[in-house]
Amino acid sequence: MRIATIDILKILSIFFVVMAHTTLYFLNRSGNDVILCFLRQAGLLGVSLFFVCSGYFLLNNKHENQANYVIGKIKGIVGVLVFWLVFYYVYDNEFISRFTNIPDIGFLNYLNVSNANTEATPLWFIFAVIPLYVFTPLFRYSFKKEHAAEILKILILMVVISNLTLVNALTGAYFSFAIFPFNLLIPFQPEGLICFLIGGYLGLVKPSLRPFGIAHLAALFAAIAALIALSLISSHAGIAIFYGKFYNLLLLAAAVGLFVFMTNLNINTAPTWVNSLSENVLGIYLVHNIFVIEIHNAFIHEKLLRMTGITDTYLYILLYSLLAFLLSYGLCRLLRRTRVTARLVTL
Repeated sequence: MRIATIDILKILSIFFVVMAHTTLYFLNRSGNDVILCFLRQAGLLGVSLFFVCSGYFLLNNKHENQANYVIGKIKGIVGVLVFWLVFYYVYDNEFISRFTNIPDIGFLNYLNVSNANTEATPLWFIFAVIPLYVFTPLFRYSFKKEHAAEILKILILMVVISNLTLVNALTGAYFSFAIFPFNLLIPFQPEGLICFLIGGYLGLVKPSLRPFGIAHLAALFAAIAALIALSLISSHAGIAIFYGKFYNLLLLAAAVGLFVFMTNLNINTAPTWVNSLSENVLGIYLVHNIFVIEIHNAFIHEKLLRMTGITDTYLYILLYSLLAFLLSYGLCRLLRRTRVTARLVTL
């Protein structure tokens, strides 16, 4: 099932991710820059929207055998993961190492993208999707219109409980204690779970707003305001306070607001180039770090900044991100030309 507005949203989301990964080099050198924090948080917004979109479709799928459906999906994911883990290991150690120092990380340690800072680190998202696929058959049978009100209540409860972690962070920073035990919090905090379930809920109820009416514009305003607030807090408290916490209330508000705004735009068909880009969003995610080089990137940015003479950091980030995005898209188009290589960038 293709929905033009969601296709556009996915394209925006992957560009946000590419731009956020480009931003890291500059954020490491100017951690309190609110615009850099905004660009970095926009990447988290992009990933949150991927989780929302996944829930929107998966938790409302019409397959008769849910278990066989998700097992087939997981098999495809595992094959793709293995290839790109091996690829980035070779890429780091045989190519990037020629230009800069690369820490000596054994292959088995390299596989754990959560613990090793490498160019394969963005693959954490693919690992995070696997549990959500496993849970899909269990959730799917609950996602019926007659249960919508109950689902909403549970989602609100999950959001409230998961965000008590932020209360712990504040009390820990100012008073040196954390009041809520992690045994209560952790079950509600798996990466992307709440976004995934919210996506399923939105796919179930399909909230309808009059395009560019007050409520519709309020959704966009709420998304922008939440992202700005998140960036301001991050610029003062440090990016780590919220980074990777996809359950945090501000990020959820930004994701839901933008999703609702986009899906209520009166766009029924999209140009061919939008369809083409949308079909390659997963592939762009998988290959973009070949060009972005998020972790070991000093050598390329220092050289390009000297060569181009660009002094505006934000302009440079935008231009480099656009270049990396287009190169990634081009590579995906090439890989999709044969059946064998197409499997490396599709599921």
